[in-house]
Amino acid sequence: MIGFAVATILTFGGLLYHALRTTVTDVSLLAPYTQITDKSVVLQRQAVVAKNLDAFANENPYLLAETGTTLFDGMEIVDTLEAGATLQIYAAKHFKNGTSGFTHAFVLGSVKLPGTGEAVLFEYAWGEQHISLYGEEEEYWTYPIALWQKNANAGKFYMKKTGLQ
Repeated sequence: MIGFAVATILTFGGLLYHALRTTVTDVSLLAPYTQITDKSVVLQRQAVVAKNLDAFANENPYLLAETGTTLFDGMEIVDTLEAGATLQIYAAKHFKNGTSGFTHAFVLGSVKLPGTGEAVLFEYAWGEQHISLYGEEEEYWTYPIALWQKNANAGKFYMKKTGLQ
C-alpha cells in the first residue's frame, strides 16, 4: 500500500514537472534566423550590455539591449557598444514558459566589451509571437528592426512543427 502511494506521488510529481518546465527549441536553421546564425553582424545603432538577473537569464548571463531601453531593477549595465561594433551570433532559440505558455525568442551570441576586451555571451530578445485567441488566424511571428539591421523583416513568419513556412 505504501509502495503504491509513493509511486502515485512520484508519477504526479513527474507529470507536474513535465507540464510546467520551460521548453527550449533551437530555431537557428529557420527563417529569419538563418540570415544571422553562425555569422558576424555589425551594430547599426548604439547598444548596452547588461548583467542579466538570474531569474530572467535563459541561457547566457548578459543581455544585449538598445541604448535607452528600460531595464529591470537590479540589472547592471557593464558596457556600451557603439554603432559599428561586431557581434558573433551562434544560435537562436525559442523558450516556452511552462506556466504562462508564452514563447520568447532570443538570439544568442558573443561580443568583446570595448572597456575591458573581455568576450561575454549575451541574449538578445528578437521576435514577437502573435496568437489568435479565437482561432481566426494561425500563430505567427513578426520581427521588428534588430540592432544589426537597417530595415525590419517584412511579413509574417508562421511556425509549424516542421519549421517556419
